[in-house]
Amino acid sequence: MRKIFLAGPYGHADRDVVDRRFNEANAIAAKIARSGSTVFSQISMSHPINGHLSDFDKAGIGKLWAPIDQVFMEAMDEIFVIDGPGWQESAGVKREMEFFESKGRRVSLWSDVEHEFA
Repeated sequence: MRKIFLAGPYGHADRDVVDRRFNEANAIAAKIARSGSTVFSQISMSHPINGHLSDFDKAGIGKLWAPIDQVFMEAMDEIFVIDGPGWQESAGVKREMEFFESKGRRVSLWSDVEHEFA
């Protein structure tokens, strides 16, 4: 069984963009789960919780989630990156990709693997 960490850009000044990214991550995670693979979608988990962290700024939220993400990244065998607008500018995505690369684990862009989950 594949164990996949799903990453993608999240933060944005426009709340509608953040909500679209959350919904896209959920849809992709559902496709992966339907395939019989294990998936952990950090955006799917953190987005509802972030609504209760209004006292945190963007940097504070990143510091809060980084060690939590680490636990899940350790447990997963590969990472899929949702490569929509903003993914190359995301510090979180960069950190997550570098982790998987440093462990010699597979790093894939969603656009390159989505056909496997159609």
